[in-house]
Amino acid sequence: MDRDTLNNANKRGAVAWRYSLIAAELLVVGHTAYSLLVGRLTTHPREEFPLIDIAVPVAWVFLFFGSPFLVPSQRGLAVLGWCIAVAALVLAGLR
Repeated sequence: MDRDTLNNANKRGAVAWRYSLIAAELLVVGHTAYSLLVGRLTTHPREEFPLIDIAVPVAWVFLFFGSPFLVPSQRGLAVLGWCIAVAALVLAGLR
């Protein structure tokens, strides 16, 4: 493999991690904001969006445990994601 091929593969991987972090952050922030507006921070069984009830905890676990260690190329976003996960945990504990 030549150098350009490896360089493009690294760029595609960095872009994929970046979009994964952004999607997880938006999902956790959106769910936390919605929960605050509705007046609850715990997910209650809903018939409308069962996928959200599964995706939000998975995104939170990824942000809290994985992002600082798995994504060193996106350090700023990873730290922001960890802070979002901690803030969501604190807000859930205050309720």
